Amino acid sequence: MKLIFDWSNSFYEEKTVWRGDEEMISLEISQKECSFASAKVLIASKCTEKLLRKKYAKIGIRLEPTAAVRLLFAGRLVAFPLGLSSSSVELELIAEPDDYQLQLKQFSSQHMADHGKIDGHLLKNQRILFDDLFFSERDMSNPTIFLEGDSNLFYWDMRSGKLSLSHINRGVKNIDVTGSEILQNSLKVRLAREPYGRINLSLSVSWIQQAAGIIDVYPMIAQKFSCGMVNSFTNIKSSVENIFKISHKNGYAPLRCRVREINPNVMGILKVHPLLSQDFYVKKEGEPSAKKVNFKRFYFDGELTLGWNYRQKRTEIARVHVINGKSQSGREKNLFLRLNAVQNPRQHPTWNYFTYYGCSNRVQHRGNIFECLEAHVSDREFEKKNWKLIKKIPDALADDFCGSFFATNRGKNALRYAIQKAAALLNYSSRYVEIDFCVGAKNFMFATVDDQITLRDVRFSGDKISGKIIRAQFLGSADQKIMKITIGCRADGSGEDYFEKILSYDPAIGEDDSKVHPGDIVTEIEVKNSPEEQMERLAQLKAQDVSELKSELKKHATRIKISLHPINTMRVITREIDLPDVVL
Repeated sequence: MKLIFDWSNSFYEEKTVWRGDEEMISLEISQKECSFASAKVLIASKCTEKLLRKKYAKIGIRLEPTAAVRLLFAGRLVAFPLGLSSSSVELELIAEPDDYQLQLKQFSSQHMADHGKIDGHLLKNQRILFDDLFFSERDMSNPTIFLEGDSNLFYWDMRSGKLSLSHINRGVKNIDVTGSEILQNSLKVRLAREPYGRINLSLSVSWIQQAAGIIDVYPMIAQKFSCGMVNSFTNIKSSVENIFKISHKNGYAPLRCRVREINPNVMGILKVHPLLSQDFYVKKEGEPSAKKVNFKRFYFDGELTLGWNYRQKRTEIARVHVINGKSQSGREKNLFLRLNAVQNPRQHPTWNYFTYYGCSNRVQHRGNIFECLEAHVSDREFEKKNWKLIKKIPDALADDFCGSFFATNRGKNALRYAIQKAAALLNYSSRYVEIDFCVGAKNFMFATVDDQITLRDVRFSGDKISGKIIRAQFLGSADQKIMKITIGCRADGSGEDYFEKILSYDPAIGEDDSKVHPGDIVTEIEVKNSPEEQMERLAQLKAQDVSELKSELKKHATRIKISLHPINTMRVITREIDLPDVVL
């Protein structure tokens, strides 16, 4: 077995003929996960000006005298020599290619294209790797964001200089190592950390909600009266008109006000609505008998239509506990994540009531874009016969009335990604057993941090244990060549992924309960001096003249008072959702 050192003109120079430019006294090659490999080489040479001008080198090995040389390491010279003596120079090389930043950029761009969102926020690739709502615009060129919720690591090949991904628990190939191959007294087993048993995840998002509509308050007023109809022994028209006049003070647009007297029995077979009051009696002093008096009961029909434009800040917080089902114990971790503010698109104006629309005008309404088919003035309801559906709006909150982000497709994907990030932390922490050992280099010198080891020894449960290589170090000299290897093992030794369950996870979140309902804007309706109260007052009054009864009615005329939510001021609505545990 012979080590060969050659200078190169570039990192990617292919070696077909190996010259042996320098005589190596010793060699140490080290690599850790997610890092470039490095090499320390002691060569039998003096530090000359020619040596300092060198930039790239390659190290190869010939296992048999007649065998071809196999590339072991490629790298570039780091700064000046580490050590000098009269007969040797110590050099340091790093397997960092000149184009590593370009490779990272290309990796980032490719994964953004492969796993980006399409219409409806479905994924082009079934496996969720990231959601850009978790990152700022400048972060999107950072390739590490694509691994935050995954079970992969960067792997830099120390021979080719190429970037690829390496699984956290499983290597590209498995290497069997028996107890007899491990050098004496080199095996050490230790706990690197206490694993997570549970992660308490809290994910929050906020947005400005803008929703508009109209509401006819009159039917809500009618429900406060007997028989479900506005009625009184006095005229309530002025009271309703006063509500109409002052509604703009709370941010509403008064649109229509109409109150008219009706006979409720005209259309009915049964005369169920009394048109007169009960009998009242007035008796003047000196008159022999009392006089019977009745008052006309007025019934009213009408319309009190207000326009409303809702603007409020919504904050939604989803909480879920992600639990390692295979761990009986373990530490807890609180993971707080915040999404960027989500917004609705405004490509086209929102459809509005009582508005003129010409042919080909486009609007957005309830998550869709429509094109006008026939010129018209819109009524209070959206009439689909006047519109042609163009497409759905590809956005998280396409519906202005939506009150829950996490109930949308985009929100569910974001929640799955957040849970996947928690699962990734569980996955990383579960690899908490570390094993160090040394073996002869002849059969293991090409083992890297992209491989896994299965140790077969009776001292392990089941006579074996598997783990991913965390660190690999080659030590070579004229007398001895060995590999020092560290592997990280899961307690259960399965290497099973956590992520399949998360991809199908469907959070049960009801969207309807948090929508903006027009009825919510009317906080209270109060009727003072209802017809029943009026009759009670008249019955208690010992009147001597009809004018006294009329005066009493006038003083206690029916009045209607409505309290409206003041939508002309911003308010913050916070919704908190506690989801069932996710056991992995």
